[in-house]
Amino acid sequence: MRKKISELDKAREPYHIAALVHIYMGTLTLEEIAACAGLSLEMLQSLRANAKFMRLVDTFKREFTGYFREDLLINDRNSEEYDSVASDYSMIEEVGRMQIRVPLFTKLRNLAESIKSKSIYNLKTDKYDLMLFKRLFLFFIFTEKYIQTRSADSLSVMKQIAEEIVWPALDLDMKEIDRILNEPFEIKEKRLKDLRKSLDEIF
Repeated sequence: MRKKISELDKAREPYHIAALVHIYMGTLTLEEIAACAGLSLEMLQSLRANAKFMRLVDTFKREFTGYFREDLLINDRNSEEYDSVASDYSMIEEVGRMQIRVPLFTKLRNLAESIKSKSIYNLKTDKYDLMLFKRLFLFFIFTEKYIQTRSADSLSVMKQIAEEIVWPALDLDMKEIDRILNEPFEIKEKRLKDLRKSLDEIF
C-alpha cells in the first residue's frame, strides 16, 4: 500500500486514494474508505456509480495483488512475520485474495510434487526451490488461522514434506510453526483496529 501511494506522489487525488483502499472493501465500510480519501460518503457513492472510477479500482487491485505476490515470492521472513502477513491478507476483499492465492497455491502445489518426487529418487532439490517452498508454505499455513479454506488437506500433506524434507535440508525447526499455529490469534476487531491505524499513518 505504501509503495503504491508513493508512486502516486503529489499527483494523487482523493479519488485515487478511494480507488486504492477498495482493496479492503468488506473489511472497511464505505464510510471508512471515504474518510481515508477525505471524501464525503455521498461523493464516494457518486464515484462508485462511474464506470471509469470502477475500472481504476480494478486496475489498482491488480497492481496491488501483483505486488503482494511478488513480495511473497522474493522476500524471506521469519515465522512471526509470515503470520503478520497472513493476518493482513485476511483483510483484503475476496476477489483480491483469490488473485493472490490461486497462482501462488498452484506454484506451491507444483513445488511440493517436485520436491517429493526428487526425494523419492534421491535427487537433489535446488536451494532456491526449497526456499520458495518455505516462503509459500509458511504464508498459506498461517493464512488458515484467519481464513479456513478447502486447502487444509493439501497443506497437511505439504506439512509432512516440510517436516521430512525441506526443513531438515534448510536446517530449520518446525516447532516454531506449531507454536504460532497454537497461539490464540488476535480477534478480528483488534486486527481491524491495527489496519485502520496503519491506513491513518499512510494518509
